[in-house]
Amino acid sequence: MRLTIKNIDNRCNEFTVFESILVKAQFNGQIIPDDNHSKYINQNNMKPSKNNLHRRLLMLVSLVFFANLLWAEPACVIKGRVTDANNQPIGFATATLINAKTNKMEKGEVSDNKGEFVINKINPGEYILSISMVGYAKNQSEKITINKKNPVVEKTVVLKESSQQLDNVVVTAKKKFIEQTVDKMVVNPDASITTASENVYEILKKLPGVTVDNSDNISLKGKQNVKVLIDEKPTYVSAAQLAAMLKGMQGKNVDRIEIIENPSARYDAEGNSGIINIKTKHNKAPGFNGSAFAGTETASKFGWNSGLDLNMNYGKLNLYGNYSLYNWAGSNGMDATRRFTSAAMNGAYQLINSNGTYDGQSNNYKVGADYFIRKNHVVSVMLRGSNGHNNNEDQNATTFADKNLQIDSTLISKSNSNEHWKNQTFNANYKWDIDSTGQSLSADFDHAWFNYTSPNNQNGTYYNAAGNNLNHDIRVNTLQGNDISIYTAKLDYMLPIGKKFNFEAGAKASFVNNDSKIDMTGYLVQNDHFIYKENIQAAYINGRAQFSKTTLQLGLRLENTISKGTSVTTNQVNDTSYLKIFPSFFVQQTLNKDNNINFKYSYRIGRPDYDMLNPFRWMIDPYTYNVGNPNLKPQFTHSLSLSHSFKDILTTSLGYNYTKGLFTQIIRQNDETKSIYQTNENLNNSLDFNASETVQFQPAKWWRLNGTLTGMYKKIEFDSSTGGSLNRWSFNGNMSNNFSLPYKLEMELSGRYTSGGLVSNLIFKSRYSIDLGIQRKIFKDQGIIKLAVSDIFNTGQGNGAYAKYDNVDIVVNNKYDSRRLKISFNYNFGKSEFKTRSNRSTASSEEQSRSSK
Repeated sequence: MRLTIKNIDNRCNEFTVFESILVKAQFNGQIIPDDNHSKYINQNNMKPSKNNLHRRLLMLVSLVFFANLLWAEPACVIKGRVTDANNQPIGFATATLINAKTNKMEKGEVSDNKGEFVINKINPGEYILSISMVGYAKNQSEKITINKKNPVVEKTVVLKESSQQLDNVVVTAKKKFIEQTVDKMVVNPDASITTASENVYEILKKLPGVTVDNSDNISLKGKQNVKVLIDEKPTYVSAAQLAAMLKGMQGKNVDRIEIIENPSARYDAEGNSGIINIKTKHNKAPGFNGSAFAGTETASKFGWNSGLDLNMNYGKLNLYGNYSLYNWAGSNGMDATRRFTSAAMNGAYQLINSNGTYDGQSNNYKVGADYFIRKNHVVSVMLRGSNGHNNNEDQNATTFADKNLQIDSTLISKSNSNEHWKNQTFNANYKWDIDSTGQSLSADFDHAWFNYTSPNNQNGTYYNAAGNNLNHDIRVNTLQGNDISIYTAKLDYMLPIGKKFNFEAGAKASFVNNDSKIDMTGYLVQNDHFIYKENIQAAYINGRAQFSKTTLQLGLRLENTISKGTSVTTNQVNDTSYLKIFPSFFVQQTLNKDNNINFKYSYRIGRPDYDMLNPFRWMIDPYTYNVGNPNLKPQFTHSLSLSHSFKDILTTSLGYNYTKGLFTQIIRQNDETKSIYQTNENLNNSLDFNASETVQFQPAKWWRLNGTLTGMYKKIEFDSSTGGSLNRWSFNGNMSNNFSLPYKLEMELSGRYTSGGLVSNLIFKSRYSIDLGIQRKIFKDQGIIKLAVSDIFNTGQGNGAYAKYDNVDIVVNNKYDSRRLKISFNYNFGKSEFKTRSNRSTASSEEQSRSSK
């Protein structure tokens, strides 16, 4: 009994070729090879038994079934990624597969918001891949052959913007400054004339729903404790140190900024108010290419910046790197009035006036490589770093007066500080695209290192009401510094199950060591050495299901936290450990082609920053200081949101957050010493409600408009033992208008307004500003020159706040350079027009995020 199976040349599934087939039949307990089977029967003059006939029949059926598998319908695949000339993904582009012989359409798909598409179950043959998108010229590939030797074809397709002449006005499709996707808001700095030439710190202050307070704390829709990531990596630094880092990053080097209010289980549970993820650029265009830029910024003082971005991509190996240098200078000031409300002080005042100047420089760099071991195996390494300094010189006058504002005495002081910082992050990544369905496995290892030092010197003299020296001089010298070392390892797995289900799982471990020291000498002598160690182990699972018009996603994340804070000077130790589960849930319902609704829920944690736990007292002047709180506990938040989107025009959202054990900055006052200090305390709870409307549309072919209006309500309940609460309504809005003008000119007019709001126990005053920018392409569209003015009416230079509760009564008005004139030039070189070619397109969101490193 023998069955011969011939291989078919056009079979797409690859199987091992069988060199021999053993057909086994049992006679008298013996196993007979198929070559001797007939000989054995003849020699023994035996007929197969009934049982043997059954065995033969079963074996025949099995072999026929296996043969059918060999002849089964082929499973060829074409997958790829659609981008523009700047390597930015183009979502919702139409990918059409055309039969090269009949010129008829065979199959079609639409790219997702990452620009990726997959066309499955393709018969062997010759095809043409056509990609089209409104506002871009159609791209058609050369003839593609699919057969046994080439079952999976991968393409990266670069679309060129299409231009239409209209009465001497060139109308060109442009990337939107704000893009609203299902799970996040995406901001594209390059799409804005005014923001592309600013640093990232200034850009954040202009984003919809984002506010930055006087202490550099970032809030999202009135909610504090926003987690800021750079290339999906935590920064692990204080608010002031993060501000210094972001001021050294140019918007020109940022690919996009993602605002994620309810992250999935794949993200760390840290960040009660959501995540702001800053994605830096990583050009992967074929061949050798790059860009160079330079710019100036003028306010009360002069600043400038420059940089270079290079990329070499030759098939298996992609090398990239960029460097930027940023110099800044300016002036700032503050006026504050404190009123002492106790009976002993009888309504006396403290009046503070401060004026200062600053200047600094930041060097930023990133280098990396991607090496494709095989078509579906890639190893990547990346090194990102920054170093810089910032000098501050301040002159302060602190005056004490009675309730009638009659001066008693005045302290005149001068201070100067010189901040220095260095940070580096090394990342190694391995990605394996297991099969063409999207199954993948990736592993990451990171080591980050941060160093910060800040020497500060203060000198002061007391004068009486007549201006006579009271011979009571003060002097204090302070040296502050800290070193942070972080090691993290992460593993992520993705498994699509059919067309409707997707499963994700992963694990992560992080080890953090923060070593900080402060030494003060002079009229006040203090020394502190604080060591904080933290270890977090995490694991997550995430399931996603697509049923017709309904998408469901459920995730669970488990995090085990072990931390230890040690004040070496005071011998105070605080150990903390806890194990928590963080669920997340998401559902999207498509009502029709124009309308869909989304509901999201997540449970998140907020951990205190390391400097918040340090019990050291940091003196700003003899009457003002900050102090840490080693007894701070983490806070936990239930976050819900409901949104509705209409086409790509309107997005309406409602949000609700309830935080238990809220920790926040609190201002306290000591009437006996006349001092005021700021610390962090765990309060009872807080409630946040917000509603927003985002609009994006084109009133005319030459005019694009986008805007967001957000209303917010916040209520903070203090500790149950003291009682009391603060609550306030507020709103903010922003609008951007982009105009396409004759002679390749483009103009942007944008503005924003904030009514003020409640942050901690401070109420901020309202403020607004308007920006104007214009740009033109030159040198055959390879260069762009931009001219922009931020806050053209100088209305945003003041940022005031006040606090009135218990014995605290203080009003603060800050002054800073808000009106700035900026001129910048950018030039692209190397290949800027590419034919469609085969290139690696990843199968998971993790690799997509890595492409921005």
